[in-house]
Amino acid sequence: MRKTLFTLTILFSFKLYSQEIIEFKKDEFEFYLSKDCQESQCKISEIKVFKNDKFIQKIIPSENEFFSSSKKESIMEIEDMNFDNHIDFRIGKSRLMDENGGFPFLYWIFNPSNGIFEKKSSFEKITSPEFDYKKEEIISKCFGYLNTKNIYKYKLRNEKPILIEKYLEMYVKQGVKKSEYWKLINNEFKLIESKIIE
Repeated sequence: MRKTLFTLTILFSFKLYSQEIIEFKKDEFEFYLSKDCQESQCKISEIKVFKNDKFIQKIIPSENEFFSSSKKESIMEIEDMNFDNHIDFRIGKSRLMDENGGFPFLYWIFNPSNGIFEKKSSFEKITSPEFDYKKEEIISKCFGYLNTKNIYKYKLRNEKPILIEKYLEMYVKQGVKKSEYWKLINNEFKLIESKIIE
């Protein structure tokens, strides 16, 4: 009886908790992420980084979470995020959208002077990012209540993202939205255009 109970406890615990190593490769880098899951909620507990098969660093991410059903491609994004022609990476910070309707991330930017990836908290305000490499701008598109959308544009200054433009939509009454376009001019946001959308 005790043996059966012990076996069931182990099986039940295994069902509730599991660990998996996820591998990503980009250019000369390899990333090994430890994915820890409890029931339907998972997190990345550790990231090991190799360059040309040589171990270069171990990263312990701060709090992060995603669904166990999330596809591998959505767990980690690897791309140049500061327009210096070196790859950087981000992982999802939360499985839920923030109050503006965007998905938050934790960011690591490659530092070519010391050859490691450094956590950049200043990037975390950018949700659901897209990168315009011609204009060197970062665009954040957030979708809210009843198909409203907010678009934020950032430029890097002293390696930190600075909000330079914002397009906002809000409901004023049923079936009627108002949009506003704001632009940073002389370090102050100015309302450039406001209109009603029916």
